[in-house]
Amino acid sequence: MKKRVILIEPSFYGVSFVRAARELGCEVICVVSDQKDPQKFGYEGEYDQLLIADIRDSDSVLKAIQNSKYKRFDAIIPATDYATAVTAKVAEKLNMFGNSYFATKCARNKDLARIQYAKKGVPSAKFAVAKTIDEALEASKKIGFPLILKPTNTASSIDVFYVSDEQQLRERFLQISQLKQSYMHFKVREEYILEEFMSGPEFSVELFLSNNEIAFVEVTEKHTTKPPYFVELMHVFPTTVDVAYKKEIINTAYCAVRALGFHNGPTHAEVKLTDAGARVVEVNGRPGGDNITSDLIKDAYGIDIFKKTVELYLNKTVTIKPTRHGAAAISFLFANSKGSFESVQGLDNIKTTQGFRRLEMEVSPGDKVVPPTNSDDRIGYYILSGSNANKLKETIEDLNLKVHVIVKSDSRV
Repeated sequence: MKKRVILIEPSFYGVSFVRAARELGCEVICVVSDQKDPQKFGYEGEYDQLLIADIRDSDSVLKAIQNSKYKRFDAIIPATDYATAVTAKVAEKLNMFGNSYFATKCARNKDLARIQYAKKGVPSAKFAVAKTIDEALEASKKIGFPLILKPTNTASSIDVFYVSDEQQLRERFLQISQLKQSYMHFKVREEYILEEFMSGPEFSVELFLSNNEIAFVEVTEKHTTKPPYFVELMHVFPTTVDVAYKKEIINTAYCAVRALGFHNGPTHAEVKLTDAGARVVEVNGRPGGDNITSDLIKDAYGIDIFKKTVELYLNKTVTIKPTRHGAAAISFLFANSKGSFESVQGLDNIKTTQGFRRLEMEVSPGDKVVPPTNSDDRIGYYILSGSNANKLKETIEDLNLKVHVIVKSDSRV
């Protein structure tokens, strides 16, 4: 009998769960907020059934499942970051395998996570939560400038601000207070987190747990824009950092993930290597996005984390072993000025480079573009793979000197 897998709102990285479950021979049921979502996110025709629910509401998701024609299913898996906590709550009500609602809620709410890190002694940042500008100003006296101001429960670096003084804090707090909804109409909490600015290179740890044990772990090197924004420009997998630092980064990530109460499946932890050592930025209860899991891990190590996740949820245990030990990297393309996108010069140089995997453009001529302030400002990306991560970095740096985004200035933008 076919295994039946329920996926909650496949989107962005989560579309890979649809394909992974299908390739494993499963019957795939998708719970979505809109029947147009499969077409919107690019998996139309790759599922067996759609169930419509408000994926922000666990009761609505539970009702959709219970009122469906399906009386048996074998796994329920969150397929978007925003639905991890909702999925966990539904799974708990149905006594299904998965991570706890507490763990996923902490991962979705940065202030709750910071509280857990402090309780468990995980190296982190000084922080405070503020509902008003007066509370924020008071908190800034304890944290000190510069600091980071950001929403407690969004993603993709939306309204993440580097704040250098009191006047800027007033301006940024007013701006952040206007953000009421995030992706998929999830409500943005009206509490905002102020964090100590941690300087140093940033990494993400792709960590997969099976019954509390590490089934797979590797470190991705991240290159970002300089303050006041921290938009990711390039990911290199695996990192080229010294092995001693790598062990410290991994240990910090593992302690952070366990501090939140994660027991099973993929997590994506962000860590900074500061002068005081490795310190956790945040933990996400999902596979790494930005094509880290869908492309870089597969190209470099031959591992399909999405398939392994489905297998884990079906079998309650999993073994993960690389079939090769290479490297892969992704470089994102951005506009350098505000205006209307026209073209990109130098793409042929990318396509003819040894190790070229693929190139994707996310804008069309005439689309409005701006210099990067968050991940949504990307206009495209390309992926390379090879045997050595350092060589890939050098290749990308050379290629980016030959790539030019052409933008037509438009005063009406």
